Amino acid sequence: MGELRNSDVVTHLIKSLLLVAGRRTLYSFALQVIKTTMKKLEKDFTFLGNINIQEASYSEGGASISTDPVIDTVESAQLGEACDAIIRVFYKDLLDTTGDDAGLYFITELKEQLGDQFVSSLQKHGINFERIQTEQHIRYRFREHKAPQPPKPKEEPKKEEPTSPYTWDTVSTWKYDDNLCFLYKDNGSLLDTLQLDLVIEDYIIRISAPKDAPIPIESTMITMAEKDIKFLEMLREQDMDMELAIGLLHVSTQKFEALIKKLVHLEMLQYISDDEMKLTEKGISFLSEIKKETGNTHRNDT
Repeated sequence: MGELRNSDVVTHLIKSLLLVAGRRTLYSFALQVIKTTMKKLEKDFTFLGNINIQEASYSEGGASISTDPVIDTVESAQLGEACDAIIRVFYKDLLDTTGDDAGLYFITELKEQLGDQFVSSLQKHGINFERIQTEQHIRYRFREHKAPQPPKPKEEPKKEEPTSPYTWDTVSTWKYDDNLCFLYKDNGSLLDTLQLDLVIEDYIIRISAPKDAPIPIESTMITMAEKDIKFLEMLREQDMDMELAIGLLHVSTQKFEALIKKLVHLEMLQYISDDEMKLTEKGISFLSEIKKETGNTHRNDT
């Protein structure tokens, strides 16, 4: 097979980054992050302004990417520098907006998504995936082991605020309309309406808080719900396809997909192919801790 064109390489790289990021967050959000990344890099690599990224339907791959013929005239070394920057800046932007759980497996999954031919082509352009992955791991560990925050002065206990009238398990499906997200029960009745900019603001405040700061009860998207744990336990016991898992968990397809994204986001699951995944060491350790705590509870009851 002949040499890949520059336009083919950069287009496939962007689509692969979006697919890998889409396992950790909403695809539409990942699309906004990559657009922001490309805009940042235009001042250093002006030819990136000749790449147009638009949202497309799911059947079309979720993103429509068009390039100007000038991309194919860019020198190999310069294209390599740009692609290296796209990977690094996109990962950093994703890490800054979604928290530490952007993933230790990000580059591994990216290479699998790219495929051998495109990985080889990018390496010829000067991309060193192993070095990028090592640097990302170092950055991840550094964020994980931040210097402890000085103790805060004791505050007077706050009055208890009323808890939410529903939980994540109560939500069946949801729809988006502009800045609003509508949550629905199993019977199709409206459960709640969320203003997305406020939800995002709250999320950013939480992920930027000190590691030892208490997480509010209402922060359900980064906590483990009952069905999340049940699915991990089921996966540990047997292999299963999507239809079987949905039936056993009694959830909608949309909610199951969100469950998978969250477990990947929390490093409990890892993709080993496009449609296959396995428990990570973190996931196995988590289940062991749950089993240990359950055993202690039973002994205390007796």
